[in-house]
Amino acid sequence: IRLQSDHTIARDSRTACEWQSFVDNQPKAQAMFQFVFHDLSIFGQNIDDLVDCTEVVPIPAPPQGRTHLPAGMTMNDIEQACAETPFPTLPVDPGPRTAVAPVVPPPKV
Repeated sequence: IRLQSDHTIARDSRTACEWQSFVDNQPKAQAMFQFVFHDLSIFGQNIDDLVDCTEVVPIPAPPQGRTHLPAGMTMNDIEQACAETPFPTLPVDPGPRTAVAPVVPPPKV
């Protein structure tokens, strides 16, 4: 899955290299997500009116395996935008190309 916001952040010259540095670096991605999510969650809010409930948020299980490309993809499918650093080489899952059924919008009423 690729969110449009992620696509845009990954290709902006101001953020592309930092975004690319998250590839195969789950601890860094989690640490930065926590920092950014905190800032976004209080954006436009009076922090004194909020209740901290972080103790009820479970700690995720550590990642299993290694970052990889889906079956049928190659490194040529990577849309690299960071000019300063080469994209990490990733293994490719074996098997036929992964397919996802298209999302059909609901009929208009």
